[in-house]
Amino acid sequence: MKKVFKYIFFLFLTLISIDSYAQVTASISATATVLTGISIVSKSDLNFGSDIVPGILRTIDKSNANSGRFSLTGSPNKQISIRFITPTQLSNGGNTMPITFGSTDAGYQIPGGNIVSFNPSLVSNASFGSQGTMTVFLGGKVTPSSNQASGFYTASITLNLEYTGN
Repeated sequence: MKKVFKYIFFLFLTLISIDSYAQVTASISATATVLTGISIVSKSDLNFGSDIVPGILRTIDKSNANSGRFSLTGSPNKQISIRFITPTQLSNGGNTMPITFGSTDAGYQIPGGNIVSFNPSLVSNASFGSQGTMTVFLGGKVTPSSNQASGFYTASITLNLEYTGN
């Protein structure tokens, strides 16, 4: 009987140790959050005025009331890349007038902050503030020739934005 008891006891210990080495599992979740899309509203055109004098250049600073302005809304605290597509001339029928943009003619501003300058000829990164809003500004310079034909000159300026993932 002692042998049977010993045999049952060792079998019980074996079963207990088998259970302690049994397979265990755990699980995790896969999650993803899709960012709010970026919206752009054109607030004002880059306006050099209606009194351009032939032969005299006109410069508009990005902080001037006549600067070009875009209002942006996106995901709070997320970084975006900002890229302008700028013209080299304004047109009026067959007449043209040079337009140029300097290395600090663009800027962005989050609410409560200062305008941060950047080169509109290069891609620049900026982050939305905690409110998820930002304003982008653009200044520039037109250089009419001394015999510039009168009339209304225009060209398109495009602003491209995308999240950087940061």
